[in-house]
Amino acid sequence: MLDGGVQALADRLTTKREAASPAPAATPAVMAAKPIKDDDLIAKLPPPPAGSHDIAALDDVCLDGTETACKRWAMDGFYRAVAAARAGKLGHPLRVSWFGDSVVATDVLPGRLRARLQGELGDGGPGFVYVLAPHRFCKHAAITRGGGENFLSWAISMAHNPDGFYGPGGASVETNSGKASIKLVKGTFTRAELYFLAQPDGGTASMSADGVEIAKAVTTSDKKQPAWVTGTAPNGASKLEIKGQGKTRLFGVQLENDRGAVVDNLGIISVHVKSFAVHDPDHWTAQLAHRNADLVMVMIGANEAQWLHPKDSAMKEYQSHYEKLLAPIRKARPNASCLVVSPTDQAEVVDTGYASRPVMPVLVEAQRKAAAAQGCAFYSTYAWMGGKGSAEKWYKRHLVSSDFIHLSEAGANKMADAVFDALLTGAKKYASR
Repeated sequence: MLDGGVQALADRLTTKREAASPAPAATPAVMAAKPIKDDDLIAKLPPPPAGSHDIAALDDVCLDGTETACKRWAMDGFYRAVAAARAGKLGHPLRVSWFGDSVVATDVLPGRLRARLQGELGDGGPGFVYVLAPHRFCKHAAITRGGGENFLSWAISMAHNPDGFYGPGGASVETNSGKASIKLVKGTFTRAELYFLAQPDGGTASMSADGVEIAKAVTTSDKKQPAWVTGTAPNGASKLEIKGQGKTRLFGVQLENDRGAVVDNLGIISVHVKSFAVHDPDHWTAQLAHRNADLVMVMIGANEAQWLHPKDSAMKEYQSHYEKLLAPIRKARPNASCLVVSPTDQAEVVDTGYASRPVMPVLVEAQRKAAAAQGCAFYSTYAWMGGKGSAEKWYKRHLVSSDFIHLSEAGANKMADAVFDALLTGAKKYASR
């Protein structure tokens, strides 16, 4: 109906398509870290100017100085962390936190990047995961979940909590007598850190690794405030069980090893740029600082692209809303890196064909300007996949689903591989300076 009224709906039911395309997988498979070669669908981007720190579709931004005489670039924090991780001197696994909407939430993109980075640096564990998924399509390829009865859930794009406390990932759950389990698909973790809310009349929260209790927290406090408790499994464990007794509010759990790489999937269904405004800003900043990610990635825009138009007043305000989203991230992690990833091209039904949404280049440019204003690098998947009209081409090659928004696993692998290649190329250049 949004695409073009009743006729568009009738067309989808009656017209034979040139190509069928699978819907996004509800349960993404664990993906092998095998690179996919470029083909004629990938845009041949012009090489960056001499001396530039840009790499393919990744545009770096100078934080101190000028483009020709820059002392510090936006991506330097991440590149420095990669070098330290390779040398075994980082002190924790290389951490990437990827925020996003449903394009990210299914884990086809973060899962692929996780596989590629862990193939390069080692298995750092699943990273930060929700105790319970905020939506049934919020997935994580590295784990399976169990339990979850007697929990009440909140998320920044769905059921809101008036206090604005959602932890680092934008979702929380509360229970009086519930338990949940998280099992790794493969590998083990040696350290588990539970993020929770200390509050008046709180209860207790315990963690057990492979059946052995490793930590217990009292969640009672005079006022609401974030808190954490850590447990270790020195020999490694593959399953964590969390139990809450009494009033217990949980934000998530960090499952890691001492070295390697992790990619947090912090995508939530239906998120858009204004969703992040429901966070209590001081709380979210503190949570991001504690998570201590080396690279924070933000990929949203797929939802707002469906209702924004190039000349709307809301479109004119979009950049400022995006800057407000990025500000707590930069405040929390000033020495780390922030990377804004644009949405891909989208198409809509027009007559008997598919036309690129006219808002796409305007929305992408607003995101680019917001990123630069807040000191974040920018990756244009829109330009990388071919810009205007590329969604239709990708659809005909089974790389994007029939909604022209969600990538198939093959399409997601292509995109995640391109991001991985840009990140590692930049890290190698940094190491050779």
